[in-house]
Amino acid sequence: MRFALTEEQRDFRDAVDSLLRDANGVAAARAWAAGDTKPGLEIWRGLAAIGVHSLAGEYPVELCAAMERIGYHAAPGPYPESLAVATALPEWRPRIAAGAIVTAAVPPVSPYAPNADMAEACFPAAESQPVASLDPTRTLFRVAEQPQPAPAPAELILDTAALLTAAQLLGLGRAALDMTVAYTKQRVQYGRAIGEYQAVKHRLADAHTGLEFARPLVFAAALSADPRDVSAAKAAASEAAYRAARAALQLHGAIGYTDEYDLSVYFKKIRSLHSAWGGPAFHRDRLLRHLGEL
Repeated sequence: MRFALTEEQRDFRDAVDSLLRDANGVAAARAWAAGDTKPGLEIWRGLAAIGVHSLAGEYPVELCAAMERIGYHAAPGPYPESLAVATALPEWRPRIAAGAIVTAAVPPVSPYAPNADMAEACFPAAESQPVASLDPTRTLFRVAEQPQPAPAPAELILDTAALLTAAQLLGLGRAALDMTVAYTKQRVQYGRAIGEYQAVKHRLADAHTGLEFARPLVFAAALSADPRDVSAAKAAASEAAYRAARAALQLHGAIGYTDEYDLSVYFKKIRSLHSAWGGPAFHRDRLLRHLGEL
């Protein structure tokens, strides 16, 4: 199945891409990790100004297209969480659309709320002491356990955040792959660019195929809002992005692990979001349970 964005949707996606490219999302992520959130917050407000935050609850396809570009440029901030709250709690939509930052968690699947220290609100309330994260831009805070089964807003927050995280992972994985393709064209071994070697081509093709197969699942879930489709999308996007990141690290060699190289920003984000809002094992099990209820 192939999903193609309309001309209007592509124009909006390109506007998001232009803003993030000009703002240098990777530099903002590095600054955020070092304690300077100003560049990242400027991106947050800029995206709110062009209408990204206003899409929550009404335009899920456009929102996923925007999240894919947010991932591609590694922009910091709790985008899936804020936009999931705006989707599940309509009373918060005007404030989030105007640029307010909120965050959320849904225990036990997702027991930590990212960036609660700088959010106007956290659903449910978070503890004051942070927990270390693989992604230094994503400071985590444990929240209180909720009664089971979870209330309806929590279930909708979980599905929306998982879907938007899947879209973000698509962008992160694509960026890591694009960086690696460019690198393999430049690095020379034994008199040839390493990208000319068949084994390297196969590794890149495998990463590309995984991302391309995950992408229609993400947009199908955006259209259907079915929890089964969301779980299929999150499982596929998590694994595809992680596969692209592993290939990128292997083909870059030691330089890919250094903090000074941009790939490290992407790898840390992918590794953190791989399990955020439910990892592949959780979502495959959830999908099977839903199918068993049919």
